[in-house]
Amino acid sequence: MNAQYPRVAGYVIGIGSNIDPEANVPRILDALLRHFGHLSMSRILRTQPVDMASAREFFNLAVFVETQIAPAALKNICNGIECALGRDRGDPSRALKDRVADLDILFALDPGEPLPALAQVDGVYFQPVVADIYGLLGLPVTAGGVAGVTIRLGEVSAGEVPATIHRDGRTGQIVVVEQRP
Repeated sequence: MNAQYPRVAGYVIGIGSNIDPEANVPRILDALLRHFGHLSMSRILRTQPVDMASAREFFNLAVFVETQIAPAALKNICNGIECALGRDRGDPSRALKDRVADLDILFALDPGEPLPALAQVDGVYFQPVVADIYGLLGLPVTAGGVAGVTIRLGEVSAGEVPATIHRDGRTGQIVVVEQRP
């Protein structure tokens, strides 16, 4: 897998929510669309909490945003989205608590640089959704497995299968182009 090279520069971001994820994942995606205009999105998977005492299931997914901004600027955007949705970034035990929004930069993609192997992706719950992103980028990876969770993004649905999502600059409407496996 690491012999493949991406054609575009950008970042793969891991997203999770286990506090009202049906409402908060669409809010996270909407905020990212406001910043970047379009993104590629994996399926949304239900996962059990890892390394935390909680009975709440997570919705986990990954997105690819095509951008050349610096990692620190992207981290500021991600942290801003988390805070706007109510996450307390100043709480030293926040990683052990339920969360409304969790956005982590998993890795950057640069043309000519090898891709991380899926086994190297931090968090076993992110490996199948990163495989979805690789597939959307035209790389020969198949994630397989279960269908994702469907969410509403304005007037459209997404999440069951990998998709590319755009915000129409004229109307502000969200457009989803699903990529069937």
